Amino acid sequence: MGRLTKGQQNWLILSTATAALAIGGVLTRAPMARAADDAKGVQFFEAKVRPILAEHCVRCHGEEKHKGDLRLDTRENLLKGGKDDNDKPQKVVELGNPDKSLMIEAIGYKNEDIQMPPPKKKVSQKLTDEQISTLKEWVKMGAPYGAKPVEATTKE
Repeated sequence: MGRLTKGQQNWLILSTATAALAIGGVLTRAPMARAADDAKGVQFFEAKVRPILAEHCVRCHGEEKHKGDLRLDTRENLLKGGKDDNDKPQKVVELGNPDKSLMIEAIGYKNEDIQMPPPKKKVSQKLTDEQISTLKEWVKMGAPYGAKPVEATTKE
């Protein structure tokens, strides 16, 4: 076999680099893309996350009410996000990264300007440490969701 021409060498390098980038992108994004359909992820959602959202979140961020233009009753709505005080779109979850997710910041009460569920009459309505940990794990998993929308379990 003869030596490659300069053009053939460049083409080989370019095609190899392109393939490596494509494979790297698939490998880094694959867990997040699969999380939504992962049976274990959906099972985790149904057993642990749906009850939290139903009891504490979708009363104000569901089909009937959507404060801040945010709905958490479906994965599609969760990923769509809400709007900030200036009516600008605002992402609430960073799939795979709870530390960069506004939702996790809000439920952790680390920011006085955004605390969810909001305190009532100076009394904290903060989720338990276990519930916060569950939601962090869920976001880390890529926020898998069940097939049917979440409905509120309690009325105010």
